[in-house]
Amino acid sequence: MRHLRAATKGILKRVEDLSGKSIQFVSDEKLPLLATLQIARNGADFHVLRYKPSAESLDYLIAFQAGFVLRLYENEPDQRFDFSPAPDAGRRAESLILDGLALSADERKALPAFADSVAQWALMNLRSLPIGMRIDRWIADDFAELRAQQQACIAVQVQQNVDLLSFRQGKLSIPTGLLAGIASYALFAERLLGDGSFSVPYGAAGALTRGEQLLSLLDGVPSGPQYDCELVDRWAAAAGLAGWYNWIPYVP
Repeated sequence: MRHLRAATKGILKRVEDLSGKSIQFVSDEKLPLLATLQIARNGADFHVLRYKPSAESLDYLIAFQAGFVLRLYENEPDQRFDFSPAPDAGRRAESLILDGLALSADERKALPAFADSVAQWALMNLRSLPIGMRIDRWIADDFAELRAQQQACIAVQVQQNVDLLSFRQGKLSIPTGLLAGIASYALFAERLLGDGSFSVPYGAAGALTRGEQLLSLLDGVPSGPQYDCELVDRWAAAAGLAGWYNWIPYVP
């Protein structure tokens, strides 16, 4: 891509040198996120990064997504794993959502699809948030020129997460225990950016204590990429998500 900063180009070169594959960029204005990365698997020639062309912080977004490739490939080949949701994750989410609720006929009909959506969201956060915090710390420490873009993107992400506190369909809502991941992200953002207000809504929602617990796990696990699976597993146990996913060998 043109007009990228020297730091970003250096990160892209490191991805190519380490993985043997470059990142192909795909512009997608309909993308629900600012950017997302598909790591090359099963003989694919490229890693594919999709991004919103209207995104203003493209250098940071590329650096952040590239960080996942780097952390995967910095492990020995037999220690590289893909994260795979368990087939019954939606049913597990159902039991949490139903806890103590008396549903109408329409709500009960809507429950399976709602639970599948909640499970997908919770597992995406489990896979991306703790490792993403490692990546954000790396960017903040090593790439001062990306700091302003990083701050802007984190502020947007924090606000999008807060909006989920009111996400509901009738009586159906995200269980409080599953909000711990985004509560921990808010606490992490406060620490990284020096803003003391991001976590306030999670106190009112009853998710802050468990969010603090998750952040303490981040501090208690070594930061090297060889510990990423352990970090995710510890988060899963603390957040009630153990058994919702499997680790499978990564096939390049």
